[in-house]
Amino acid sequence: ERQRLAFSVTKSVASTLVGIAQDDGDLKITDKASKYIPEWRGTPSENITIRNLLTNDSGREWSQNLDYNGLFSASNMSAYAIGLGQMAKPGTVWAYNNAAIQSLDRVLLAATGKRPYEMARDRIFEPLGMSNSRIGSDSAGTSTNLAAGMQTTCIDLARFGLMIEQGGIWQGEQIVSKE
Repeated sequence: ERQRLAFSVTKSVASTLVGIAQDDGDLKITDKASKYIPEWRGTPSENITIRNLLTNDSGREWSQNLDYNGLFSASNMSAYAIGLGQMAKPGTVWAYNNAAIQSLDRVLLAATGKRPYEMARDRIFEPLGMSNSRIGSDSAGTSTNLAAGMQTTCIDLARFGLMIEQGGIWQGEQIVSKE
């Protein structure tokens, strides 16, 4: 079976990585993202929580052009995403915001000390036998493309979906907590 780009299914893996990091005690989804993204300290983005990034109500700057053309053509996707401004107070406006999700790359790296593509490989893909899956990086190789960079197969996605359906358990091993 041939690998295909799974686009936004990558976001489900990204959220699972955040759950694994929380299970490990590296972060809490109630933490302010600025704890891990120093550029947001002292700015209108300072009070965004990791939960806000996950639920697309962070209030981060969004437009079709910024979120698709700008983000996906940036050589450093995470720096681009983090450098965008704040449009609304966190928790007040919902927008399907790829750049906000991309910011989780920096959060996970700072919280765990591991690149998210390595975490995905070591904590999800290998334990589930997803041998045809990987998450790519931006063109500079500096950021894991958490917004839409997973290459996978239908069989590998079925393994991931079954693990989620089983409350985070795969063949008797707790990969991520049900919470």
